Amino acid sequence: MTFLRTAILSAAIFVMGQLFLIIPLGATLQGLQVGMEAPLFSLNSISGEPKVLSGLIAEKLTVVVFWSTWSSHSERALLMMERLYRKYGSAGLSVVAINVDGQKSSEQVMSEIRLKVEKLKISYPVLIDSGLMTFRDYGVIAVPSTVVLDKDRIIRYELSGFPLVGSEEMFDFISSALNGKQSVDTATGNTAYKPDKRAVRSFNMGKNALTARSSADTAEMWFKKAIESDPKFVASYLSLGKFYLQRNETSLAKGLFEKALFLEPGNQVALCELALLLINDGKLDEGKSLLEKALNQRGAYPPCYYYLGTAYAKEGKSDEAFKAFDDAVQLNPLDPAVYIYKGRVCEENGMLQQAAVAYKKALELIIRE
Repeated sequence: MTFLRTAILSAAIFVMGQLFLIIPLGATLQGLQVGMEAPLFSLNSISGEPKVLSGLIAEKLTVVVFWSTWSSHSERALLMMERLYRKYGSAGLSVVAINVDGQKSSEQVMSEIRLKVEKLKISYPVLIDSGLMTFRDYGVIAVPSTVVLDKDRIIRYELSGFPLVGSEEMFDFISSALNGKQSVDTATGNTAYKPDKRAVRSFNMGKNALTARSSADTAEMWFKKAIESDPKFVASYLSLGKFYLQRNETSLAKGLFEKALFLEPGNQVALCELALLLINDGKLDEGKSLLEKALNQRGAYPPCYYYLGTAYAKEGKSDEAFKAFDDAVQLNPLDPAVYIYKGRVCEENGMLQQAAVAYKKALELIIRE
């Protein structure tokens, strides 16, 4: 192996631990969940006109769709939202599409975006997230992802990956809230719990501490404060559990993920993280069982796929492993972790050139952060 490949492999392995310290966990969104206030944003439309979220919030519900031209399901998501907008736009619904094609919006990319919008005859605002700051602020983990906000900017529903069943459930939720049958607060959906504001503030302090790195050790204190303020706030257990994983305190992490599942039995993050602990402990069948349960939930969580790829690789099922990695990339090619996991599998199987390519891709994405 050349010096360059060696350097890439070594550096990627080093930053792997750092990567997860700066990415906090939430439910289907990273660091956000239903009941929390959505971040504000200011972005330009495809025509260059500046738009702010506060000026786009509707009387009842506002749907924010994160999409891309490279996502196979984005077109279906945009069309579904166009139908909803035409039907309920006069009944208190607004829709905003945020394109997340990449870090920079070149003329070629902008041309592709405009062609897609024209082809689908989209009539609601389409904004460009150059630099992907809003993408990160919302913690999007799969494209497309949809977030439904009420008039106070509180997240009432969220869906990642736009699976068929999940999108139908979301459609029913929005319809029930807008056709007069139910209020926004009582409409059927994943809207059951609103965390305490003090807990959310502490949780956000923990996220900020992780991002700052220099104060990362204080994140533990803040996540614990969030749990004390609101013992039912699932995101705090998940982020604290991930924090303990980085310190190799797996028993503490396991207990927190189990607590999260007690509070929210179908939580994909908790299911996947527990599954990975089992896989790393050699309990492949148990781990795969949890991953299958996670994959059967309403949304799409990319780590489920690359954890599954890791399990398949340990069983010697290389075709299945690389298919799982490809599925993760389809959901979010901007996630460095998928390339790190894929690189490790390639390296362990003597595929050093492929490993170097995967690690290099991961490093490129991390450097852009």
